[in-house]
Amino acid sequence: MLLKMMTDTEQTPVKSKMLIMIWLRKTYDWVLGWSEHPRGEWALYFFSAIEAIFFPIPVDPILVAMGAGRPKKALRYALFTTIFSVAGACVGYYLGAVFWESTQSFFFQHVFSPAKFDKVMALFRENGALAIVVAGFTPLPYKVFAVSAGVANVSLPVFVAASLVGRAGRFMVLGALIYKFGPEVRKQIDLHFERITIIVGLLLLLFFVVYKVLF
Repeated sequence: MLLKMMTDTEQTPVKSKMLIMIWLRKTYDWVLGWSEHPRGEWALYFFSAIEAIFFPIPVDPILVAMGAGRPKKALRYALFTTIFSVAGACVGYYLGAVFWESTQSFFFQHVFSPAKFDKVMALFRENGALAIVVAGFTPLPYKVFAVSAGVANVSLPVFVAASLVGRAGRFMVLGALIYKFGPEVRKQIDLHFERITIIVGLLLLLFFVVYKVLF
């Protein structure tokens, strides 16, 4: 009986993770399905906004899918994805700055863990603007940085400027690649997206370090 209880206890976290992965996959497929919808462009912008607050699925796949279908509009999609993403991040910033006491339980239970929050707050103490830029560009959870920036009272103009640099760097690069190379680039981006963004993010980090040393 004791052995059975121990086995069940060990399996519960595994089952929970499997259920979460299944849910994320279904949500991903549902989001991607909007790329072929007549109102897919507005869906892209809507997901861009809420992904910067709480939504778990990144908007890059739908941006790539829509851009690959209409390469001449790829830069437009990327531009407005950037604008809506930063607008959504400003909502997250406001929630952190004004309503953190009443919303932190929701975020800790459903969006990000207290451990991630503490790590981000530590990064803000070192260099808030750089942390936001890197988070906006790389696969790091941008929503954590948006909400945490409000909690940490990061200057709003600094937050918006850094978010625009990071998000534009990420989405406009995607848009430019699709505009230049068309549908053929979609497969390569899908295969190597995280690697690409991490490499460019590291180059961006190197640029800021050099800038800080020299100036």
